Amino acid sequence: MPLNVFAFYNGLNEQAKGYTYFKRYGSIIRQLDIFQIPIQNNGTLLGRPSRRLITEAHAMGIKVLLTVSNLTAAGRFSTALLGRLVRDQNFADYVWGNIRNLLAEYQFDGINLDLEKGKPEDRALFSQLIQTWSAKFRQANYLVSIDVPAKSSDEPYDPWKGAFDFKIIGQAVDEVILMTYEEHWPGSPPGSVASLSWVNANLNYALANIPASKIYMGIPLYGYDWPERGTAQVIGYQRAIDLAKRFGAPLRWDAKQHSLYFHYETMGIRHTVYFEDPRSLKDKLDLALSKGIRGVAIWEMNLSYPAFWEVLQAYSAR
Repeated sequence: MPLNVFAFYNGLNEQAKGYTYFKRYGSIIRQLDIFQIPIQNNGTLLGRPSRRLITEAHAMGIKVLLTVSNLTAAGRFSTALLGRLVRDQNFADYVWGNIRNLLAEYQFDGINLDLEKGKPEDRALFSQLIQTWSAKFRQANYLVSIDVPAKSSDEPYDPWKGAFDFKIIGQAVDEVILMTYEEHWPGSPPGSVASLSWVNANLNYALANIPASKIYMGIPLYGYDWPERGTAQVIGYQRAIDLAKRFGAPLRWDAKQHSLYFHYETMGIRHTVYFEDPRSLKDKLDLALSKGIRGVAIWEMNLSYPAFWEVLQAYSAR
């Protein structure tokens, strides 16, 4: 069965880098998610999307969702805000109403909840919030999706993953976006952001707790450039290829992780780069197909490159 494509559009208008790819390859996208609307501490929502972008997507037969998050201006998830949402019913109702009004005003088809870094001890309260909001959104005829961290076991005390009860959340929502990336991250040793065996283990755990028909497996379009000392920087496919060419660094395939990597040196500092490419993409798409899940979720369109969409096109349900 072909895969549905859920694509994160990281931006609010046509000036985002992903717009060119949206226009060129929109025919294979089933759902477009506009990402960049955070909840403020006072319960209002920051930012407004482009009506033109939504209208153009609808004209292509694409459902358009809005991501609402607890991200701060510094790019961190607010544990304090999430703590208030799960404890203060009046505040949660006020925020829900603001989200619903925005969905209606801009004619969105659904909501994507990106609420992260809740306290593990708030797990039951967080599940209750998701159940309550999902029921209200669905009653208002909105599709409900949620982003969840990748994990291969329950890990109820993990500071990042512990708040997410897959069974309860999976029952409450229409779609679950499994964030199968960040296996390696800026502060870790070098490695793939999503090695195939790691993705498989996390997907298997999700499938044991969430119906396959609701699961979108995350597909990263990035990697990291690790210096010998310090933290890594995000790098996309095209920049990685250009960097390897500039330094004459041979590209190597890590058969264990199913990822490309290379080394280079600049200003006396040795760097290691791992990044995703069409070959690693195809391996992940084959895995998703073999599991019979709903589809794949692309993070994110600003890091697109033509060869990526050409591979994806062969797997798309549209």
